[in-house]
Amino acid sequence: MNEYILEMSDISKSFSGVQVLHDVELKVKPGEVHVLLGENGAGKSTLMKILSAAYKQEGGSIRVDGELVEFSSPKEAIDNGISVIYQEFSLIPHMSIYENIYLGKEYLKNGLIDRKTAMKEAKKYMDLIGLDMSPKTLISDLSVAQCQMVEIAKAISGNVKILVLDEPTAAITDKETEKLFQIIRDLKSKGVGIIYISHRMNELFEIGDRCTVMRDGEYVDTVNLDETDCDELTRLMVGRDISLCRVENNYIDEENTVLEVKNLYYRDLLKDINLELRKGEILGIAGLVGAGRTELAKCIMGAYKTNTGTITLKGKPLERNSIIGAINSGMAYISEDRKNEGLVCIHSITENVALPNLKRFGKFLLNNKKMEDTTKDYIKKLNIKTSCHTQLAEKLSGGNQQKVVISKWLCSGADVYIFDEPTRGIDVGARCEIYDIMMNLIKDGASIIMISSDLEEILQLCDNVAVMKEGRISAILKNNDKLTQENILSCAL
Repeated sequence: MNEYILEMSDISKSFSGVQVLHDVELKVKPGEVHVLLGENGAGKSTLMKILSAAYKQEGGSIRVDGELVEFSSPKEAIDNGISVIYQEFSLIPHMSIYENIYLGKEYLKNGLIDRKTAMKEAKKYMDLIGLDMSPKTLISDLSVAQCQMVEIAKAISGNVKILVLDEPTAAITDKETEKLFQIIRDLKSKGVGIIYISHRMNELFEIGDRCTVMRDGEYVDTVNLDETDCDELTRLMVGRDISLCRVENNYIDEENTVLEVKNLYYRDLLKDINLELRKGEILGIAGLVGAGRTELAKCIMGAYKTNTGTITLKGKPLERNSIIGAINSGMAYISEDRKNEGLVCIHSITENVALPNLKRFGKFLLNNKKMEDTTKDYIKKLNIKTSCHTQLAEKLSGGNQQKVVISKWLCSGADVYIFDEPTRGIDVGARCEIYDIMMNLIKDGASIIMISSDLEEILQLCDNVAVMKEGRISAILKNNDKLTQENILSCAL
């Protein structure tokens, strides 16, 4: 038996003349959880796309079970036991859960697709990961977290040798994470090699065995996780020290209520929501998946049609169920789903930044130079890693896409920002940069509602925490030295 189930050696790749991978190596043992760590833009996803044959390397070699392989297509890679769950989902929205799970590997009976067997088998894997719903449910009807769980079910439904998990817990709760970890442990015991990409440091030490660190498209080091710590990994990854201490907010105006939500009801998903947001405050919204956090944000923004209730911004009632009215009144929403709701991926960075701010760039004709100069300014301020302001959004890494989404709403000069999972899939360095952006907004007089599944993030940044449970606010907790993750979870449960 070979020592390594996967050996990637001297892998190189460039796009449009820009070198994104340079002689990278990755070696994974059978029955090992091998963590792949690096900042956004370090080249992790590109390396995994080369493994899955989505991209073709320009140099280097790949061996699986000691055999040199050159897959001609992603399907050939899947047929040879390589399964990848990407950070951005690869599900078809208008197909059902079971159809997505078995797409390309359909059950057949008498030459026809055997839907009954497919549904039965899909339900088995759905139950395994705790996704309690009909396998006939359309993907378009699922939340981001539920889509993530479908991706996991899809990945483990085949004969897997090597499983790649790219930010698998970014959109799921601690309870669902524990189920995922149990599945990973079961796969480990069967000799599956698992490549685990995550920026949640506590997870890495809980589930990982070894860790390969990348920086700026190059291999840095491989270390045993039981022989290192968070500080050393951070230094290897970003080349500098990072502080994760609680942020002090000295800019709250206790007497100035900017946003008030009263007696809000939405279908059977939100029930009697009452909230107040003060000027300069960061209000955290915590809760389990399905508690109604994103639904609340979209009701406030006018994207969802509420049944009853009032929303007041700066003393004036917001026009009900009007996104344009909310934006014009000084609100901005940074969606958790940056690919489908935050960006037009086939457009450039400049076009994405300008899109919600067209009035700023001209009345009858757009001032292209002003648009470009503004975009270049945000690229510099937010340290967006890109070759040019004309680069398409789809060509950016996940973290840099998130910065573009934030840029376009910073450009709007809003009074209230709703950040929905602002650091989903974001590395520790970029995460701190986004925290700095949020604190600068507060300093300049804005207010923020932050929805996050990361309780460490909630405790680090928020002044107060509204905890949601089954569509209701079960508690509003003041964030002080006595508040813990256990306190928040007990209210959410």
